[in-house]
Amino acid sequence: MTPASAAGDFDNYWFGCNYESSNNFKFRIFYNSNLAGDYRNIGYAVYDFDSVANGTSAGPLTYCGFRSAGSGQRVKNNAASARNTHATYTGALYYNSGYKGATDYIWGTVNQLEATYNENASFNWVSL
Repeated sequence: MTPASAAGDFDNYWFGCNYESSNNFKFRIFYNSNLAGDYRNIGYAVYDFDSVANGTSAGPLTYCGFRSAGSGQRVKNNAASARNTHATYTGALYYNSGYKGATDYIWGTVNQLEATYNENASFNWVSL
C-alpha cells in the first residue's frame, strides 16, 4: 500500500474536529475508554498519525480540544476507544505506521481497544 494522499491528510488535519452533526467523517477515535475524553474524527486513511500533511508541512494529528482529558494530545499511541458509523467499510486501527502490525477492526462502537490500546500509529478503511 502507498501512503495516504496529501488531499486526504489535509482534510483529516483541518476538518477532523468538525462537530459530528456537520461532519462527513465516519470514524472517531477517543483518548479514553468508553468513548470518553477528547476525540478526533477521521475520514481518510492515515499512514502515520505523527506525520500528516497540513498544506505547508507535516505534523501530528492531535485531539480536538473539546473535552478536558486528552485535549491537544497527539493521537498516535494515545487512543483507548473508537466508533465507526460508516455503512460500508470497517475501520482498521494499526499498531504501527504504514498500516502494519496488530490491528483492531472497528465496526460500530468499541469501548476499549484491544490490540492497539494506547499503541496506535495508523488508520485505514477496509472491506471485510
